[in-house]
Amino acid sequence: MEFEQGTLPRAVNLPILNDAERALVGTTYKMKGQEAAVTLGLQLISSEVKEKRVELWSQFLQAHPQAVLFCYRGGKRSQYTQKWLHEIGVDRPLVEGGYKAIRNFLLGEIDRFSEEYSFDVVSGPTGSGKTLLLKSLDQTHPVLDLEGLARHRGSAFGAREIAQPSQANFENAAAVTMIQIEDRISGELVPIVEDESRLIGKCYLPTKLFERMRASEVIWVDEQLEKRVDNIFADYILQTSIGLACSNSPRCAEESDILRQQALGLFKHYRSATLAIQRKLGGLRTQEIIEAIEVSESDFINRNALDGNRQWISLLLQYYYDPLYLGSLERRQVKVKFKGSFADCQSYFLSRAALSV
Repeated sequence: MEFEQGTLPRAVNLPILNDAERALVGTTYKMKGQEAAVTLGLQLISSEVKEKRVELWSQFLQAHPQAVLFCYRGGKRSQYTQKWLHEIGVDRPLVEGGYKAIRNFLLGEIDRFSEEYSFDVVSGPTGSGKTLLLKSLDQTHPVLDLEGLARHRGSAFGAREIAQPSQANFENAAAVTMIQIEDRISGELVPIVEDESRLIGKCYLPTKLFERMRASEVIWVDEQLEKRVDNIFADYILQTSIGLACSNSPRCAEESDILRQQALGLFKHYRSATLAIQRKLGGLRTQEIIEAIEVSESDFINRNALDGNRQWISLLLQYYYDPLYLGSLERRQVKVKFKGSFADCQSYFLSRAALSV
């Protein structure tokens, strides 16, 4: 539970105490104090349990010899782990202050990065390919893909088929990415982010980061409605369980059934997401979109057909996302540094990279 709430990117959880054991030790600490809690903890790790866990740690360190040890505060758990490993001839350093110290450092890095650098904010109507543009620049530019880190597309329909990280893990991953891309920032190359609201699904942007993004200049990706429908159709249909369930790839019956059930769950999510924005859509438009989704679901079930999904996607853009997005940008009075098609914006960034070489 502690590890799920917050840890470091690429960290592996090989605990000295499991969740049930930690709960017992924690209760003892509250009722009887530290000494009694430590005594109980050592009792819970009998010689056999201890031997198995130390062997597991040793095997991991053989495969990852640069790994370091940490617990929440750099206290008893990591100290005992280090001591027992030393007893079998394995020596690794531990992080002073533990995860809590690293967490405070990473939060400070987000604020420092946000204060030190201005951003190029990639904006434009929904479906214009902003995320695709960031991905195309990732190897050559300082890209901060916040939606990728949040595992969410940043809209009412944006939930992915994998769970979002905790807020702490989202922030930790963002901070580590900032550190990693900092050496790419020079001259014409400034951090590139996608235009976001304060919330990306359930993950919220740290205040200083959000304020810096709002104050930065915008690169406007301008694509026609038909192209934007194609982009969303690919992302929300073809590249999800709906598209996979309709593909011709050979699968066993069990895997096919699982995919189809996941696909039906995704159609249900799209209907629920439409109802969630009914107040802004209005009743008639909401019903029109719901009916179009239901027709698409029926086509999927009965004919393995997908193209009908373009209809409700197009309606959703015209009725909801375009007015919402354009109204927001007008209220913010954004400063547009460059405006063009996806290809134009991509060329703009690449030409700036060439100037910085």
